[in-house]
Amino acid sequence: MRGRISLAYELVLTGCGFVVGLTIVIIAVLISLDVLLRNLDLYNSGALLELTEYALFITTFIGAPWVLWLGGHVRVDLVLTVVPAPVARVLEILADTAGLFFSGLMGWHGFSVALVSFERGDLIVKELVVPEWTLMVFIPVSCLLLVIEFLRRIVVTWRAPPQAHAAGELHEGF
Repeated sequence: MRGRISLAYELVLTGCGFVVGLTIVIIAVLISLDVLLRNLDLYNSGALLELTEYALFITTFIGAPWVLWLGGHVRVDLVLTVVPAPVARVLEILADTAGLFFSGLMGWHGFSVALVSFERGDLIVKELVVPEWTLMVFIPVSCLLLVIEFLRRIVVTWRAPPQAHAAGELHEGF
């Protein structure tokens, strides 16, 4: 059972990475198309730019759990390299616990904002008219995945022997 959960989790995060990559390609195409059409005086609207803005927003939130899972996030591990392995392990658990807490807090708030936006029927009115909740829903989904990943990291670090931290063997699988 545990293998299936781990595989499903990896597939979800890999899917997030795929969506991010695809969205970046779409952003590049939209910007190129916008520049081309404006320079040819065929189309001059902010709609393509607006779609790019929304795509950047979505990419940021969907990409965060995937990047954390890969270990590609920004880390300042200068302290971790100079303290003994058991201390580094505790610091790693504390940092991941802080990430868990703040991701949960932001996810809860994002869920509340998305729900209120849905209930009120709030719209983002610019060149395009978009229901606000369709963008806000990415915040709690992303934060839920971040909470799961931070929890996984805490469990993996807790179970690993202290010397594994020093050898860089942590955060592999469930």
